[in-house]
Amino acid sequence: MFRYLLPIFIVFLVGCSKTPTVDYDPKFPIDSLQTYAIVSKASKQSNPLNEERIRDAVMTEMKKKGYTATEKKTADFHISFESVIKEDVPSNVSFGLGFGSFSSGVGTSIATSHRPTKDQGELHINMIDPETRKTFWRTVYTKDIRDFSSPQARIQYFNTIVATMLKEFPSHTPPKKTTR
Repeated sequence: MFRYLLPIFIVFLVGCSKTPTVDYDPKFPIDSLQTYAIVSKASKQSNPLNEERIRDAVMTEMKKKGYTATEKKTADFHISFESVIKEDVPSNVSFGLGFGSFSSGVGTSIATSHRPTKDQGELHINMIDPETRKTFWRTVYTKDIRDFSSPQARIQYFNTIVATMLKEFPSHTPPKKTTR
C-alpha cells in the first residue's frame, strides 16, 4: 500500500508546479537589441507598491542579461507588464461525500460535492517593437495569490517570479572591443 503513495505524491507535485508560458516571433531580430524602456502604466486595480517591485525586478533581470535601460524615444525595444487578479477561480480539486445502501440487488445513493475557489494572480510581460508597436516576445505566469509576512517577502517573491519568467529571454552580449 505505502509503495504506491510516493509515486502518487510525486505526480501530484508535478501536476501542481507551474511554469511561465512563453511565446515569441521567431523572425524578429532579437540579436540586434541593446537598449530598452519600460512603458507600463498601472491599472486602476493594481497595487502601486507591487507595480514598483515588478518594475525593479524586470530592470534587475534585464541588466543581468546585458541590456541597458534608456529613454522611451531611443530604446531598441519597450517592455510592458501588467498584473491581473482573477477572483474565485474554481479549484481543480473537488471534495465529495456519498452515502449509499445495497439491499437485495437494489442500490441507492445520495452525493454532495463542494468545489473550493481561490484567487489567482497573473503577470504578463511583453517585449514590444517601438516602430511597429507589435509584441515580439511574451511571457505569462499564473499563480495562486498568497499572503506575505513583510514587504521584503513581497520583493523576494516578485524577484523570483520575474527571474523565472525572463529566464528564456535571450541575453545580449555586447561586441568585444578590439585593441590595437
